[in-house]
Amino acid sequence: MRSLWKRFGLCLLCVFLIIASGCGNNAGQQKVVIASINTAETQILSEMIKQLLEANLDITVEHKRNFQGSSATQQALESGDVQMYNSYTGTQFTGVLGMAVTEEWKDRQKVYNYVRDKYHEKYGVKVFEPYGFNNTYIVAVRKEKAEQLGLKKTSDLATYASKMTIVTDPTFMERKGDGWKEFAETYGLNFKDVKGMSYDLMYQALKNNEVDAAVAYSTDGRLVAYDLATLEDDKSFFPPYDCALFIKEDILEKYPKIEEIVAPLIGAIDEEIMSKLNSQVDSENKEPADVAKVYLKEKGLI
Repeated sequence: MRSLWKRFGLCLLCVFLIIASGCGNNAGQQKVVIASINTAETQILSEMIKQLLEANLDITVEHKRNFQGSSATQQALESGDVQMYNSYTGTQFTGVLGMAVTEEWKDRQKVYNYVRDKYHEKYGVKVFEPYGFNNTYIVAVRKEKAEQLGLKKTSDLATYASKMTIVTDPTFMERKGDGWKEFAETYGLNFKDVKGMSYDLMYQALKNNEVDAAVAYSTDGRLVAYDLATLEDDKSFFPPYDCALFIKEDILEKYPKIEEIVAPLIGAIDEEIMSKLNSQVDSENKEPADVAKVYLKEKGLI
């Protein structure tokens, strides 16, 4: 009997050591957080980064979703709550760095260089080279409305705006420098009504003829899915919005292989590719994580 209890005790000890060893490994594993705003695009890209890093490093990446705008992700980065996010050069140029969009700042490379250098100096953040697409704001209308009124350029709206309702997301309404106020002033747009609305509701309202126009994202898959017409930014109001990964430099110092791991994504995703990926989430109701996984597998990256 004593021998039996002894063997039983040894078994318990082995189980304990195995569990303790496993817990120790998890405890020692680096955890980082990547943030995304409430858009399919940033969530898909964040999932790509998360899955790539977890597949190639001894690291756990938590993806925190649905931040309300770029200012919220920036605040979380500065406070240390998150260590990386995907954002847009023009957004950080005006919204975070407070720069005015003059004619000299319409050049994509110049804006990227400025944002890259300032983020390194002020925040200890590396801004990677862009993924390859410029997701700018664009005014969308139903195709029949565009054909009826002969709308091709944003400036064409000035004649009809007083009888029209336009919707935009609340973040764009509040933006300084490249937001609604300056945009409307540049084009002389005095709409009958301007409403703030989430993107999901915005596209549905436009599709259902509840509003006349919407300030949309140029890579949003719902533009194609809902057969909407887009109007040219003929006064070149908006700065370039090249999407890129922003990551704290101390994480890169600890894991220098990160740059090599994400390199296949750099310059490889154009507007057409991103629109199709976005459409899978926005129109086909797929999960961003699943869309990202399929893309990475198709490219042989995981």
